[in-house]
Order: sequence, then structure tokens, then C-alpha cells
Amino acid sequence: MSSIFIKKYSATITTSLLTSLLSTSKNTITARVDLSLLLKRTMSSTSPSHTFPTNKLNLLIEPDKKPLVLLTCGSFNPVTYMHLRMMEIARDKMNQTGKYQVIGAYLSPVGDAYKKATLIPAKHRIEMLELGLQDSDWMMMDIWESNNPEFTPTRIVMDHIKDQVGKYLLQNNIDRDVSYKFVCGADLLGSFNIPNLWAEKDMDLITSNEHYGVVCLEREGTDLEAIFSKNHILTKNKQDINIVPIEILNNISSTKIREKVKAKESVKYLIPDKTIDYIKEHKLYQ
Repeated sequence: MSSIFIKKYSATITTSLLTSLLSTSKNTITARVDLSLLLKRTMSSTSPSHTFPTNKLNLLIEPDKKPLVLLTCGSFNPVTYMHLRMMEIARDKMNQTGKYQVIGAYLSPVGDAYKKATLIPAKHRIEMLELGLQDSDWMMMDIWESNNPEFTPTRIVMDHIKDQVGKYLLQNNIDRDVSYKFVCGADLLGSFNIPNLWAEKDMDLITSNEHYGVVCLEREGTDLEAIFSKNHILTKNKQDINIVPIEILNNISSTKIREKVKAKESVKYLIPDKTIDYIKEHKLYQ
């Protein structure tokens, strides 16, 4: 991470977020950066054009339950019902433990810096996800990652959301120990075994209850035991990874949706109607 990057975003980096950035930096930050100034700038990690959403957070927290916020990141290219069902299933799983009370969830679309060949501009993916979440009374979209011109690792996104939710709760006189868990499919967990794709420290922090923890939905054709056996971090933190069996199979993928749209086939009942209308209006995936 260069000193130029830190200077450019110094006005929007909070203390905890700065700590996260420093911990993932591969290069030494030069003495030209005034770290003391950065540490004093703890106003907000959101840009002037971005307001962190809190309108769907449930502040009526049961005294005997640990409040839990669910998080997921992805392309949402486009958002499908499976993305939304994944969060609903994860909420049920964690509430049913009797230990947690899920008070909200955040979906974070990747930015354009992700540079995936099939990725359409973030502005379209943001609009489609916003439309898809209109009917939810507990899921929100955060576009901080989308607005970042640099690629943002998942763990940094989680640190940002944790930082913002914590501030909001304190502003509302709620001083509770909140848990944050990453929700994903088994295929994403399998990507932890791709060399150099994930930083080992990030894998450890994301999968450990001491910091975050994971809710992983099984996926047909994915061998979770084989994934765990090849990764010492996943093996070490296995007890902190909540595996959720899928009782109703749903193999909808964004890739299949794009293929169907390109082939001029119907995608109704696979993705939200408003998302379909948006795709047609803007002639996407043709």
C-alpha cells in the first residue's frame, strides 16, 4: 500500500479502519505520511456521496441474546433470489441457535477495480441490488466498497461495516458486544485454497469467532470436507464455521442469468421483477 493511497483517503479513514489497512499493507508506509494526523481524523469512513445505511437495523435487542450482524460481499452481477435466500437461511440458522439475535445484514457489491471480464459497471449492479432489497425489512446494501477506486479485500470491508455499525449503536446508547459473521456459499470457501488469492491473516480473522466467524451454505457438488482438509486455517477454525445444509435446492447463479438474458430467454421467477425491468431498460448482458 503506497503513501499516496493513504494520503488520498486520509480524510475518510477512521482509527480502526486505519489499523486494518496498516495490518494488511505489504510495504512500509513512508515517513512522509503524518500518521498522527490520520489517527485524529475519526469522523467517518464514508465518502461525502455515501451515507452508511442503518435504517433497517433492529435496535430492540433481547437482553439474553448476542446481537449479530450478517455480512456478504459479491459481484451481484446481477442479484438473484439465491443471493437473498442465502441471507434469509443464514439468519434462520443463527437465530435458531438460541444464542444470537440477528439485528440486520449488509450486502456489499465489489467495485469496478475487481476487473472481472464479465463484470458490468458498479452503477448498474448497485441499482439492481437496491431494487432487489426494497422488499426486505432487514437487509441493506453498503456501497463503500463499490465506491473505492482500489480493490478492497473482504476483511477490510468487514472492518468498515463493523466500525460503522458500532458507531451507530453507541449513538443510540446501545453498548453491547456485537458479533459480525461473513455469509458465503461453499464454493467461496473453496476459493481459500487458491494460491495467493486470500491473505492468510485475513482468512484467519474472517473464519475465527474471536474476530468474525462464517455462516457457510452447502452447495451441491462442493465437497466441504475436502476443502477443510487442504487448508490448515479452515481446519483450525472449523468449529467457528457454521455449516448450513440446504433443504431446498436453488442453483440459480448470476452466470446462468446472464447467459439466459443474452439468449433472450425468460428469467422471471429467478430474479426480482424490478431487476428484470432494469436489465431490459438499460439493455444489459446482451
